[in-house]
Amino acid sequence: MSTMNSGLHCTISAEKLHHLVENNFGSDTKVKQFGLLQGGLFNTTYRIQLEHTSYTDVILRLAPEPGEMATDSASDPLFSFERTMMAAEPIVYEYYRKAGIPAPNIIACDDSGSIIPRTYMFMEFIPSKQLDHESISGIDKERLYDQLGAYTAIMHQIEGASFGWPQGDGSIKGSDQWSEVLHSFAEETALKAAQVGYMSGVGEEIAAIFIQNKDLFDQVTRPVLVHNDLWEANVLVHQENGELNIAAIIDGDRSMFADREYEAILSTESVAFQEGYDRPLDSSAEGQARRLAYRILSSYFNAYVHEHQVNQPEDGQKYHQRTLDLLEQWKQLGLN
Repeated sequence: MSTMNSGLHCTISAEKLHHLVENNFGSDTKVKQFGLLQGGLFNTTYRIQLEHTSYTDVILRLAPEPGEMATDSASDPLFSFERTMMAAEPIVYEYYRKAGIPAPNIIACDDSGSIIPRTYMFMEFIPSKQLDHESISGIDKERLYDQLGAYTAIMHQIEGASFGWPQGDGSIKGSDQWSEVLHSFAEETALKAAQVGYMSGVGEEIAAIFIQNKDLFDQVTRPVLVHNDLWEANVLVHQENGELNIAAIIDGDRSMFADREYEAILSTESVAFQEGYDRPLDSSAEGQARRLAYRILSSYFNAYVHEHQVNQPEDGQKYHQRTLDLLEQWKQLGLN
């Protein structure tokens, strides 16, 4: 087994890949060819052409393997939500489909660990390109961003029974109080950072924001589905009726039930997206403070992840500095 760019992104042998195919599509199925898709730092992704089965072109995605020596959440390289998020992805896409949001077709998802000690899924390949593809004209991109805004608004109408992360069995791991979910996430990030001596004291300072200002975050009482990783690379587009349209919103495994304003893309400067979304952000002082706190937590998480989880120190340094800058902005608000 080899690694690509990070200790989480791990390839599998051709023999193991063939075994997974036969187990899910039948022993008569043949692998015509396969290739590793580049770009991911977390999941490992292959495109596979098949013969003697109804699915001729599929994607295989494999989640990282938890640390062999991990005995608790602190020593595991994965965050608690990361250990279950791929298994929840089919649930997320079912939400999408019911709401009219284009989503990938999941053929199989296995988190049993019986064949390979990693969660994996097969999904149907979608002939498409990513929204950030250089061939997409400015005019087309504006229209696609309008579509994306409309789909995001629909997504943010999907309500959950509580705040937190959807699970593979359809339940939600979290709390009825939004502040508790935020604090738990901040605390886990701080614990992992402390174990490697990263940004000493900063994690504890960030976690305290969600305890000391609990009432501010608990003003949010409606948990809705947010993608939580919605950027151009996770939007597939294809030609349809002579024009480009969104084919699918992918990589929904980081989705959670949250404040809709936790969705980072809502801060985009794209006028087309905002027109498609057609819902103003909370302009009150409380709403602005919450969004700043979300940015602080997201930046801190990304700083740790890039520096210590996926081995991208340059990006880690950018998020490190951004976190400190955002914390200064928070202090200027005069809150705790």
